[in-house]
Amino acid sequence: MTLKDLKPGQKGIVENLCDANPSLMSRVMALGIVPGEELEVLRKAPLGDPMQVKAGGSYISIRRADCSIIDVALIA
Repeated sequence: MTLKDLKPGQKGIVENLCDANPSLMSRVMALGIVPGEELEVLRKAPLGDPMQVKAGGSYISIRRADCSIIDVALIA
């Protein structure tokens, strides 16, 4: 499952970042989204893009295309 699959209010743990584009991976990691980090989807824009995510103590707006490279495990 990827971050874009989570609904508002759901939480997940980052398992992996999977993309061949090093600049995108670097940008995502600079936002604090690294393996082992807990993420919570706070809300999505009306058309689903962008979405607001809480990563640690930071609030991040991220595009769905960027969310598709972030593999997460759902926290029940």
